[in-house]
Amino acid sequence: MANLRSVLDGFTGEGDIQHVEAPEAWTQGRTLYGGMTAALCWHAATRAIADLPPLRAAQVAFIGPAFGTLDFTCDLLRRGRNSAIVEVACKTAEGHAAKALFTCANPRDSSVSHDLTPGPEAPPPETVEDFHRKPPKALAFPQNFDIKLVRGGRPLSGGAPEMLVWARLKEDEGVDPVTALLALADVLPPGAMAEMPEWGPVSTMTWGVDFHHPVTSRGWHLLHTYSDQAADGYSLQGSDMWDAEGRRVLTARQVVAIFG
Repeated sequence: MANLRSVLDGFTGEGDIQHVEAPEAWTQGRTLYGGMTAALCWHAATRAIADLPPLRAAQVAFIGPAFGTLDFTCDLLRRGRNSAIVEVACKTAEGHAAKALFTCANPRDSSVSHDLTPGPEAPPPETVEDFHRKPPKALAFPQNFDIKLVRGGRPLSGGAPEMLVWARLKEDEGVDPVTALLALADVLPPGAMAEMPEWGPVSTMTWGVDFHHPVTSRGWHLLHTYSDQAADGYSLQGSDMWDAEGRRVLTARQVVAIFG
């Protein structure tokens, strides 16, 4: 199995143009799992542009399947005294797979400091059951993660369209924490799948991630994901993630297409 470190080590090219082979062990159907695509875009940005400030926000549009040889084009749109904005395009032989916009900014002194979303109560991960009882054959990427269900509706369960899990990468040694967290943060299926009567395709169209601190955490994270609204074949999805010390590390929003 190609762990995240070995995939990142496979990048070739320098500067604005880079390449990597999409790893089979990280696929979701015929495309890469979305979190992996976002993580590869960020890694390309860090290889292309030196000394980026901490990542504060990422907006990713998933345009087409990410498979085969992935070509990344990186463009520094602006660099100020404290911030930088980078655009990354990911293409395959068939055209665009994804476009990502990364907003980076250094910490600054401020009189304002609060967090109004404390982490939910959850038993330790070793005391709860695995989330995936038997992943569908089309999903290869879950093998790279440990996921433990605290509460909520699994896909096809008929339960509430939300879930809370402990999750971690099985191997993240030598990987930048931001890249690892991007690969981890999209690991759950859409909450709306709890209401689906049978397995059917789903596809994230857009993913926006806001980071609450410069990312340093590794290992287990508590991830809450939920569907606010679903109709006409689309779901509006939100999620929050906390580290093992209870600090919220990110908030995310998605638009998900549901074909079942």
